[in-house]
Amino acid sequence: MKTIALVLFALALIPTKLFAQDREGTPLLQATSPSSVPGLGSFEANYSSSPFKLNGTKINIEQIGGTFTVPVMNRLKDGRLDFLLIGASYNGLFLSGVDSRFGGVNFHAISIPVTFQKAISEKYAIVASFVPSLSSDLKDVSGDDMTYSGALMLKINHSKRFNYSLGAAFARQFFGTVLVPVVAVDWKVNDKLSFSGILPVSGKIKYQLSEKSAFGALADFAIGGGSYRLSKKMNADYLQIQQIKTALFYEYALSKKFSVELNAGYNFKQQLDRYSKDQKVNWIPFNDPKKREPLAEMKSAGFVAQTGIKYRF
Repeated sequence: MKTIALVLFALALIPTKLFAQDREGTPLLQATSPSSVPGLGSFEANYSSSPFKLNGTKINIEQIGGTFTVPVMNRLKDGRLDFLLIGASYNGLFLSGVDSRFGGVNFHAISIPVTFQKAISEKYAIVASFVPSLSSDLKDVSGDDMTYSGALMLKINHSKRFNYSLGAAFARQFFGTVLVPVVAVDWKVNDKLSFSGILPVSGKIKYQLSEKSAFGALADFAIGGGSYRLSKKMNADYLQIQQIKTALFYEYALSKKFSVELNAGYNFKQQLDRYSKDQKVNWIPFNDPKKREPLAEMKSAGFVAQTGIKYRF
């Protein structure tokens, strides 16, 4: 299940700090893991805080997220797994200490991720995912608040310990379009050590301490970051947040289905920008998004802490 939620991010590069959130439970990641059979259904919630000082002012970037995923169709026959997952996801971005130049302090993203897998054989499967999202300050909701992302992957089950997926992720964001080739990896090195990731977007190394606890390290490179449309009073500009994070994490399973996670790390890049609605660059990364001129900008590295819960069914 690890390789696909990460891809959903790659996918989306997803519009909300999918972004600083843990993507392990997203439908796309669930689809690329050999362990996804029977726990395709899931609920996850998390909270993160990134406090720092800038020019003597205390600032905090808080994010709250939740995702609920249900298998609408789930069929395993002759070693071939076909399924259709539909979910609902919310991510909230809350700013404190920032000035009015950024157009607000509360931003929201509501998504409906849909993921489909069709097995070609026991070894190969096609995985497709589509994620429409409403992402804005919700002050004058319209079709202009919508962003879209998707991915198409070929999943290859090399062995019980190693599988990978090859494909591409596409996103239409307020800042333009993104097209990124991605490789999703799920590798159980041995009975205790594993690696999962969506390259070049994110990666996670995990060491199993016992049946109930594990720790490890993760990296999140948040290509493109998340973006939110501002209201017409703010000229329908858009806000973009980018965070590049590395962290250590600890997981504890309260039961076979329910677990909690704590992680703490450092945002080597933490950037908040406001752009006019016509400041767009298509086909990132083939074209440079730095060509845009922000109306307001804030940059600062800093520590970040996150807590979350996961329930699988």
